[in-house]
Amino acid sequence: MAVTPVFLLSLPRSGSTMLQRAWGRHPNIATLSEPWFLLGLIPPHAVDEAVATFEYSTYRMAIEDLTAALPNREDDWNDAMRSAAQVIYDRLCPDEQAIYFLDKTPRYALAPRAMTALFPDAPVIILWRNPLAIAASMMTTWSKGRWNLFRFKQDLDIALPRLIDFARTSDTALTIRYEDASERLDATTTMICDHLGISGANLSESTDVTLSGRMGDPTGGMKQVMTDNRWKAMYCNPLRRWWARRYLDRMGRDGLAVMGYDIDVLKSELNTCKGVFRHLSTDLLLMPWGTLRAVFVLPLIRRQLRRLFAGQLVTEVD
Repeated sequence: MAVTPVFLLSLPRSGSTMLQRAWGRHPNIATLSEPWFLLGLIPPHAVDEAVATFEYSTYRMAIEDLTAALPNREDDWNDAMRSAAQVIYDRLCPDEQAIYFLDKTPRYALAPRAMTALFPDAPVIILWRNPLAIAASMMTTWSKGRWNLFRFKQDLDIALPRLIDFARTSDTALTIRYEDASERLDATTTMICDHLGISGANLSESTDVTLSGRMGDPTGGMKQVMTDNRWKAMYCNPLRRWWARRYLDRMGRDGLAVMGYDIDVLKSELNTCKGVFRHLSTDLLLMPWGTLRAVFVLPLIRRQLRRLFAGQLVTEVD
């Protein structure tokens, strides 16, 4: 029997691994740390511009022409890609008890509508978290507290507005807040089981769920924080608090309300953050560095240098 994919959509550092590990205890649920592969199967126009040695813009144009030549155009493309993806999901579920495959890939938030067009009947769960806490966790997890948010603009400034827009118009997506889930993890897991029509009574008592693969949360994921205000420690100087206020304004009152947050409450909490000099000197360097990095595409230059030092030809990328 074909398994049904379930999409858990969220930004990185939203607590999705916590839910995945809790949910993975159910015998009817199979999962893998982060599959990612659907990003390569959705129509190229559904995702943002990319670069590759085979000239991505040319590839995109060719696929658009190919799709236009199909009798039912994008529907035919999605039918073919759905069949291919279904084979992958089925083979990832050798246990006959599994009827769902939980696909938790944070970057799917960049194209939620394309994902649901590929699998229109797949259940979708959206996991929200206070965006200031997400940004703080990105800094503590991957930069030991130093400013690094220029590395996550695609998540904070592109994916989150798209996910908010998707949630506004979705009638079937189940939405959960990290703050609520972390306080009542078992109840949240049972609610998800009820949403899928499987018995929460079958959840294993063990919390040791092995997630194979190199992707996913490097901190473990099963930590429950009853009152998690640790994010405030990362807004420890005026520059970071200025960035945070501007970011909340960019997301907007209505957008944050869709997520279940009040902009005035978040700004009030931000006003309680203290500090002046911690990380200030490095922030003054790293914030403009992030802009230079994006404008001059420095990561791409670094990749070209790696090719050169590895004895590979340095080619044009597009």
